[in-house]
Formats: sequence, structure tokens, C-alpha cells
Amino acid sequence: MNDGAKTTNGFTSPATQAMNLIRYIGNEISGSGEPIRQLSGISGIVGVSSEKLAVQMLEELYERGIIKMSEPTRLFEGTIFRDVNLTLDGWKQYEQEKRGGFDGNYGFLAMQFGEAELDSFVREVLKPAVKEGTDYELINLDDRSRAGVIDDIMRVQIRDAKFVIVDLTHDNNGAYWEAGYAEGLGKPVIYICEKKKFDEKKTHFDTNHCTTVPWSRDDDEGFCKKLVATLRRSLDEVS
Repeated sequence: MNDGAKTTNGFTSPATQAMNLIRYIGNEISGSGEPIRQLSGISGIVGVSSEKLAVQMLEELYERGIIKMSEPTRLFEGTIFRDVNLTLDGWKQYEQEKRGGFDGNYGFLAMQFGEAELDSFVREVLKPAVKEGTDYELINLDDRSRAGVIDDIMRVQIRDAKFVIVDLTHDNNGAYWEAGYAEGLGKPVIYICEKKKFDEKKTHFDTNHCTTVPWSRDDDEGFCKKLVATLRRSLDEVS
């Protein structure tokens, strides 16, 4: 299963493709304690539609000293790789990614679901502002139709995100947990909250000292400017 996020045009970045493959090999070997004796049909693992591109990715990781293996067998049906393992550098990348050290090409949004005003704000204002201002997609669980336990999917998406935005308008317990998980991984976390709620009731004491960008549908432009400036500072991308 491809754990990497895709952009809205369905393209998985090469960095994410490489990490998908490293993660798969590391997980398989961690479970069995043995190199993978035979590996083929890897397009689904890498996250591409073409087996040729997937083979090229594996071979490049081999050339870069991330993967080690025996001489591959090339057949009409495809290429078979044998005795596949990670090198020391490969294991370092695998362990770093498990600790949240891999940054994907997207941001993750933690929020309350099923709130019409928030849903329209996210769709019409927040996601376009992040894309235009930083060139990163902003995704949440609604954007990814995948099989699996939803908590596990969410952890993977936060772990591989470049940054996390957390909306605290509804004091959603899940959003607070996701914020804490992201901060524990060292991810940049930016909090947002509907302005009237923020002015009147603030947010949970654990986060009321953190940078929070209030939003109001009366001033979408002002919110977008402040949010993008905050994101750029957090990502060290101030021009």
C-alpha cells in the first residue's frame, strides 16, 4: 500500500516514491529478520502506474548506496530483484522517517468534520491560500480514499507532512491530539481558530500560548496574508 500523499493531479513526488520503497523494504526485513529473497511487481509499492518507472527508482536507490541486492533477473514479464536489503545509509533513512524526519510535499489539516461553515472555509479559502502562498497542497483525511484503519492512515499522513495546520474552532479532541502528535515529531504546527470563538473563549490552555491565526469570513484576505506569512516563517521560506 502506498502511504505517500499525492498532489491533486495524482502525481506522487519522486522523494515520496523513494521513501515508499525504503519504508516497504525496511518493514519487510524488520518483520522477518531476513533480506527479501525475491521482489517484483513494485509499482504499487513505489506509488506509480508504470513498472518501468518503479524499476528505475529501485535501481537509482541501489546506485546511490541506499539499497543492496544481488544481480537482478530481467524477464519478458518484468524484472525480479533478489536478496534485497537496505544499506547502513538506507537504514538511517528508514529510522529517520519513522521518527517523522521525512518531509513530504504537502501539509496536513486537523479539524472538526461535518461543520458546514468550516468546510466551506477550508475549501474556498484555506486550501487555495496555502497552495498559492507556499506551493504545498493542504490535505485532510477526506482527501484520501484508502483502505485501512483511519488512525493509522492519519498517523502516516502527519508523519510524512511538511507541516500541520490545526483548526481549534470546535475544541475537537482529535485535532488537539493530532497537534500534539505532530509537535512530538518536530513538525511545524500552525493553529487557526474562528475569530469570534477565539476572542470570546480562547483555546485549550495547552495551546493558548502558541501562535494562532484567527479567521473570519468577513476578512478572508487578511487571514490569508497572515497565515502565509506565518507558514513561511515556520518553514524558513521568507523571501
